[in-house]
Amino acid sequence: MRQLGHVATRQVEEAGLTRPALHYQVRAGLLERVARGVYRFATFPPGDRERDAVVLLWAGVDQGVTAAFSHETALQHYGLTDVFPEKLHLTVPPDFRKRPPGDVVLHRAALGPDDVRREGLLAFTRPARTFLDLLASGFPMEALCDAYRDAVDRGIVRRSALERNGVTVRTYVDGGPSVDRAVLIERLGQLLEGA
Repeated sequence: MRQLGHVATRQVEEAGLTRPALHYQVRAGLLERVARGVYRFATFPPGDRERDAVVLLWAGVDQGVTAAFSHETALQHYGLTDVFPEKLHLTVPPDFRKRPPGDVVLHRAALGPDDVRREGLLAFTRPARTFLDLLASGFPMEALCDAYRDAVDRGIVRRSALERNGVTVRTYVDGGPSVDRAVLIERLGQLLEGA
């Protein structure tokens, strides 16, 4: 199943099921409530990406909200760090107003189609965007250099993707989150030299 066995209340209602019928399905043990407005089919086999599916449904990706796991969460997804982030990092649109669950850190920025890699319901910032986000957020340089070297060696990102005057970097600085261009370019130089 594309949503890893999960469904949002609005999807159930669009399919014609009333709220009382939804609550009956929960009482009967066919659905389990896992978050506000998100349910899991009880018979769907559990998986290791379930929490990710719940968070993205909570954010409204099924309604067209452009949200993607980013920063440390995306770095971990691509296998570029051994450290599991304590919280899930999610980039949402600048006007997103929901209060996040306790284990989610929100980053507000507009994501373009070239910034996101989709895997069914799941969405992650692409590797080049992930590195730029981490540079802008002050992620430790030594760990970032190690991850970048690994990403280049494994063909996950091309060196040309992070050229200082390249399209990816210019687009990020011009349309991305509010970043100090000079600081970002300085840290980008450190990253490229350290790798």
